Amino acid sequence: MASHAGLQQLAIVIAYAVGVVLLKQVTASHWNLIAGLRVLCLLLVPRRYWAAMVIGETIPLIGLGWTYHDRFGTLWACLVTVPPILLTAPVIAWCRRRMALFVDGRVNITALMTCIFAGALVSTLVNSGSFATMTFRPDETPHPLTVHTVLEFFLGSYLGALTLVPPVFAWLGWSSRQQSAAAVSMRKIAIVDCLKGVVPPLLMLAWLALTSHSEEVVGIARMAMFLPVAWLTLRLGWQGAAIGGLLASVAVELTMTVERDPAVMQAEALIAFAVSSLILLGARMATKPVGDRAGSEAGSESQRGFLLAQQGLYQEELRLRHVAESLDRLGQSMRDGQHRMMERLRPVLPASMENTYARHLDLTQMEMRRLADALHPRAWREHGLAATFESGPLSKAASLVGAAYRCTLTGTGLNLLAPDVHMMLYRQACEVLVYMLAREPMKRIRVHIRGGSSHGRRWVVLRMTAVRSAPALRGKPVPEWRQLVSLLGTNGQGMSTVRERAQIYGGVVHERENEQHLGVTLLLHDALRADAPEMSPTARAVSA
Repeated sequence: MASHAGLQQLAIVIAYAVGVVLLKQVTASHWNLIAGLRVLCLLLVPRRYWAAMVIGETIPLIGLGWTYHDRFGTLWACLVTVPPILLTAPVIAWCRRRMALFVDGRVNITALMTCIFAGALVSTLVNSGSFATMTFRPDETPHPLTVHTVLEFFLGSYLGALTLVPPVFAWLGWSSRQQSAAAVSMRKIAIVDCLKGVVPPLLMLAWLALTSHSEEVVGIARMAMFLPVAWLTLRLGWQGAAIGGLLASVAVELTMTVERDPAVMQAEALIAFAVSSLILLGARMATKPVGDRAGSEAGSESQRGFLLAQQGLYQEELRLRHVAESLDRLGQSMRDGQHRMMERLRPVLPASMENTYARHLDLTQMEMRRLADALHPRAWREHGLAATFESGPLSKAASLVGAAYRCTLTGTGLNLLAPDVHMMLYRQACEVLVYMLAREPMKRIRVHIRGGSSHGRRWVVLRMTAVRSAPALRGKPVPEWRQLVSLLGTNGQGMSTVRERAQIYGGVVHERENEQHLGVTLLLHDALRADAPEMSPTARAVSA
């Protein structure tokens, strides 16, 4: 029995030491995955194996200290061999005594994030202390310990823990024995959503950042990497934010071409803040009242969850608008530079090549404008709600497939709706239009928007009706369907997405069809803000 326990301890020592050595190959000062492994093991491994983990972390550190003791000094070599897990373990143990890691079989996100923060803080102190004792050769530039260095250590430790710990707990939560069938289903949904909706855009943005020579484009690509994480949060809750944050962090790291690049650090800080916020938001959305609470209290909790979801969606729309405006400025800068270049090259270029270059420049500008419009319509930014629906991307999409388009706005109080309701109304209209045209070609499309108020609660109804084509064409999407998804900036996932978003705004969706017409009607409410005086007054602007 004693020999078996000793073999277990030895296995833990070897496994932890190997894990530290492997993660050391991909760890950077601003992405410290070893700190994440440390916190994860302290949260999951029984305490009887903690001493083995201390030994397992000490072994690689002894090799590190011996390798570089001539360069950085004997004092540094001695201090660096002190394993950070030795100081982190008491802190994590104290946190676990004060806060339960699981409540009613669910992960306590507050306790989890507190442990991550505490582990990052201890790791920062240890790394800063060993860094301060470094000595440098006379021919080397000394690197004193500064506030920037300390913040870099903290960011690396925090993001490293945020990259590893929440995804593992999310996956373990889906592996619960009590909910085996639901767990298998959630794992399958998570894998499919990541492969379809998260990995492709992250790879595209990483490729754009690696191939572009413009720092502004690289910065925009890195900032946009948290948008798929927000989408996955709406789909899966905090588990989606955790897994999406892991993928986004890896994607940002793939764009690093310079060691300790400040631009990468800024992107990593943005990802860390966004992922932390989305995990907390997703946990709040998933929280349900338990026990014998009164029905009014349960309704209040649900209402606050929907309000937080609305605020999160609106913040994502503001970020999309910021990215679209940045693309517009970038396009203008590129256009001016290209025109100046053409003016200089015109005397030496043949007429045919000049026309070819001019067409290429025009196509580039059109693509930039199309991408900016897909993120946030220019008509919305310049002319507001009515112009967007009457002559914006919806009208262009209908023209692209050869369908007549008309939009009418009636009722009262449309301009009194919150800007996020306006934007959600437009996004829903785009999703419905793509859904219809993905089913079959349409001859005419009519959009009717009506606003009103009942018992002090504002609402808006959108009714989209289309005249169907010949029966022989039904069930066949229009050839331009994929272009419509790109033009309107939609997910193209059908009515399930429309119903989920309508539910967040207290609305419903009805679908009807007959031999001549196909129609979808949806209702959105602006009622939550009537009971939420704490909402920022700036959120009441007329347009987004």
